[in-house]
Amino acid sequence: MKKLKLLTLSSLLVVCATFNISAQEQSTPKFIYEKGKNNWIIEAGGIASIYMGQQDNQLYFWHRVGWGGSFVVGKWFTPCVGFKGELTASKYYGAAFWGTDANFIQKDIYWNRSHSRYNIDNLLIQEWFAFNPNIDIMFSLFNSLGKAKEKRIFDMILSIGGGIYVNNGGNIYEEYNQDEDRIIVSPTLNIGLQNKFRLSKQVDLNIDLRAGWVSNTFDGQTISGDKHRKGDLIASAGLSLTYKFKPRGYEKYTPVVDYSKDLDDYKNMYAQLQSENDSLKNANRLLNNKLNNFNNTNQPKAQVQIIREERESKVIAILEYKIGVSELNRENRAKLKAAAEIIKANPDYMFEICGYADNETGSKDINIRLRNARANRAIDQLLHYGVNRNQILKATNDGELPGTTTRAIVIKQLNCD
Repeated sequence: MKKLKLLTLSSLLVVCATFNISAQEQSTPKFIYEKGKNNWIIEAGGIASIYMGQQDNQLYFWHRVGWGGSFVVGKWFTPCVGFKGELTASKYYGAAFWGTDANFIQKDIYWNRSHSRYNIDNLLIQEWFAFNPNIDIMFSLFNSLGKAKEKRIFDMILSIGGGIYVNNGGNIYEEYNQDEDRIIVSPTLNIGLQNKFRLSKQVDLNIDLRAGWVSNTFDGQTISGDKHRKGDLIASAGLSLTYKFKPRGYEKYTPVVDYSKDLDDYKNMYAQLQSENDSLKNANRLLNNKLNNFNNTNQPKAQVQIIREERESKVIAILEYKIGVSELNRENRAKLKAAAEIIKANPDYMFEICGYADNETGSKDINIRLRNARANRAIDQLLHYGVNRNQILKATNDGELPGTTTRAIVIKQLNCD
């Protein structure tokens, strides 16, 4: 029971470390997820294994060690995460008291008293050969917790997974075994820690530590004193070599930034500024022409007339809005279409489009934005109706409009009689 609690605690620590790895990995450089043929590996090595059943602790530790081997095929998706399929095969030893239920008992063969920690002479020998195919997820602890490096000399690889344990059925006497079956299978949960040393770009040397949980019925000893155990533990240590197939390496993720929208915005802004500049140039030209006419005449009446022309204007359209609205409704579009026809019919005159907002509602900043938005949308609609941009001057006003709401657009013809 204590062993099961120990494995459970270890699993919880591994899960916590895994979540910590996921959080820390965000600070490392991002790599493209490798789904293809890159970064495949194979591993092969030898292992020393030990089975920890109910009565096995009656033996000295070194008499319980069995030898075997392991073979792995895996792939790294990023420098931090990968998977592997693993097959281990090993011999295992255990002990069972005469007359108790157990599996893998050798017929009438007892352990030597010198092998027993307590000089017991009725310990039957358990001996079997088992295979463990399993699939694990691999985490590179150093690459996850720090900066990812493909040429790291030393790394620790955490693996978590599961599979099955199955004996080979050889030298098993059904009448001496609890399950009365030559082939006994148990599910297993595995955890491993691999210390990896880089020998070259193709080869790594590994020190492998593994632990696993199997069903308590695998060795047949389901009772320990008066307590039922939940399962048995299997542990192993070994040496292996890893070969890394070509192509190797990881491509760093470079985000693709689309600047086309920003470019379009800048182009529109440039076109608007250019249009306003042309309008100002045209207005300046008209004013210079009138100034020249003023300077070339000696008639005082003409001077008064020119000044009057400069100051007088004529309203050709008024568009009214609801509170907080700058969009054009159907009525306002009709008014703008009629105003556009007037503007196009008078190509020698300038026209002012002035935006107003109600200063009694809303903040100052909101009213400024509303005045500009109303004027800009009216100008865009006039241009849509074919008006020459050089005839239009934009203006805004925070004053009062007599005879109408202050939420409006006023279109005036300038320099008129």
